[in-house]
Formats: sequence, C-alpha cells, structure tokens
Amino acid sequence: MARRAFSWMNPARWPSLLVAMAVLIGMLLISGVILAISVRLLGGLEAHHSAWQAAWPWLLAWRLSLYVALALVWWRKLRPRAVARLRQDHDDGRQALAKLRRLEAMALGILALIEVTNLINRLGGA
Repeated sequence: MARRAFSWMNPARWPSLLVAMAVLIGMLLISGVILAISVRLLGGLEAHHSAWQAAWPWLLAWRLSLYVALALVWWRKLRPRAVARLRQDHDDGRQALAKLRRLEAMALGILALIEVTNLINRLGGA
C-alpha cells in the first residue's frame, strides 16, 4: 500500500509528549488572550481584580458543578468500561484495580487541595 503524502498530519501518529506540549502552549496562549481582552474591556488591572473578586462565588459554583459532572461521567460511563477491561487481566485485574483506586484518591486529593488553596487566597492569604 502506498504511503500517503500527508500522513504526518494525522495527530494519532504524533508522539504523546508533542501533543501534550502543543495543548499546553495553546491553552496558555488562549488564556493570555482572554486575560488581555478582559483587562482591556474593564479598564485596568484593578477593575479586573475587583470583578474577579465579585464573581468568586459564581466561579466556585461553576467549578463545583463541573467537578460533579465529571465525577458522574466517570462513575457512570467510563469507570465501568475501564474496570471491565482491567478484569480481563491474568490476575483478574486486582493489581490494576488497586492502582486505579489510588489514582482516584489522588485526583480527589488534588482537587481538594486546589479548592482549599483558592479558599485561603480568597480569605486573605496565608
């Protein structure tokens, strides 16, 4: 079978580190553009900061609802498929399931640390 001329354009063939770095750079650029536009529209950095302070409860509600939605998708859709796939392992997936539980606990811990850090910063810092 002949090789296609533009096969390098298929992201599935790219190294995962390259994709991760491209996504990270893209996110940083987009967030910088959003920050620049919002500071420009609000008239300065002080106005931007006070607007974020006023919107903090709504942003907290948004983050918490996002966490709940992601947890529901994980527990209802994705986790059963992952567990079924792990059960096909030679040891019935015991070792992999233990690692999965540890990974879930670490993810919850990181989210809790992020929110506690946000709360400490909101209350005046350490």
